Amino acid sequence: MAVKCSVVIPAFNAGGFIKRTIDSVLAQAYSDYEVILVDDGSTDDTAQVVKSYGSKVRYIYQQNAGDGPARNTGIAAAKGQWIAFLDHDDEWLPEKLQLQMELLNKHPDLRWCATNFYKQSDTRRAVAVNPTAISKGLGNSDYFDNFFTAVSEKRCKFMTSTMLIHREVFEQAGVFDSCWLRGADSDMWWRIAYRYPAIGYLPQQLAVLYINLQDTTSTKLHMATKRGRDARKLITRHLVLAKEQGMLEEFRPMAKKILRSSLMTTVYRGFKDDARMIVKQFSEFFPWYWRAGTYTLTIFPKVTSSILRGLAYARYRLGFERQVTRRWIYPKKANQSDSSTL
Repeated sequence: MAVKCSVVIPAFNAGGFIKRTIDSVLAQAYSDYEVILVDDGSTDDTAQVVKSYGSKVRYIYQQNAGDGPARNTGIAAAKGQWIAFLDHDDEWLPEKLQLQMELLNKHPDLRWCATNFYKQSDTRRAVAVNPTAISKGLGNSDYFDNFFTAVSEKRCKFMTSTMLIHREVFEQAGVFDSCWLRGADSDMWWRIAYRYPAIGYLPQQLAVLYINLQDTTSTKLHMATKRGRDARKLITRHLVLAKEQGMLEEFRPMAKKILRSSLMTTVYRGFKDDARMIVKQFSEFFPWYWRAGTYTLTIFPKVTSSILRGLAYARYRLGFERQVTRRWIYPKKANQSDSSTL
C-alpha cells in the first residue's frame, strides 16, 4: 500500500533510547507515513525493542556499515513519495511532518524542506537558531532561494533529523556516499543544492537534537572531526563539483565560513599541524593577517589551547554560554583524547 511519506531511521546500539525516537514518530499529527528502521549491525537489544512495535515499524537488519549506507538501505526500501530522516537518538515534535507537508503542498515546485530545532544536553535545552532571525531571513517567503546563501549568511541551520526530501531528488543527486565516516550528510545536502537550490524552511523548532548520547565510536569520530580534516576533504571535493555545476560563486562564501570555523576549532584544541594546513591549503580564503595569526597562535599550541579552554570554561561557568554544545559533556574523555594528539 502506497504512503505519502517514508520515515527512515538508521540505528546502531540504540536500545536505551530508540523507543523515545520511534514514539515521537508515532505521535505525529500527520498520519500518511511508514516507519523504516535500519538496524546497522547492533549488538544490544535494539532489535527486540523495535520488533515490539509489530507492524507499526518495518525492521531491516544489515551488517554494520555506518549511517550513510543505512540511510541508503532505507531509501531503497521506501514506498513513499517523500522521505524523512530521523537519527536514532533524536526526536520530533508532534506537528513536524504535518507542517512540512503543508508547506510543500503550498509550493509544489519545492523538492526538499527543513525546520528549526532544539539542541539538548541532559535537562538543558536551547533553540538552534532564533526563530525571529530565521523569519527575517525568509522575508515573506516559506523558503530560501539558495541553500548555500542561507548557510553562509547564518540565516538558519540544517540538521538531518529535520530533512524531508522528495524521492526523485536521490535519483538525480545520488544517495549518501559511503566514503565519508563523518560529513556524509553535508555532502548529500550540497549535492542536492546544486540541482535544487531552493529549500523550504520552518522557523518553528520541530525536532530535538540530543548531543549527550555519544557512544565510544561516535566520540572518537567527533574528536577526529575537530582536526578539520573532514572539512578540508569536503571543501576540496565540492569546490570542483560546484564549479562543474555552475554554482561556485554561491558555494564559496559557505566554504569560507566552514573553513574559518574549522580553523578556530583546531587552534582551540591545540592542533598545530592541522591549523596551519588549513590556512596553507586554502590560502584564498584567509587574508595574510589570518595566516599570520594562525602561525603565531600555534607556536606554543598547548599554551594557546589551555588559555582558550580556560576562558571558554569561565564563560560557561558564569552562565554566558547560551548554546548547548558537546564541549562540556565529556570533559575527562575529551581532554584525554586531545592530549594524546597534541
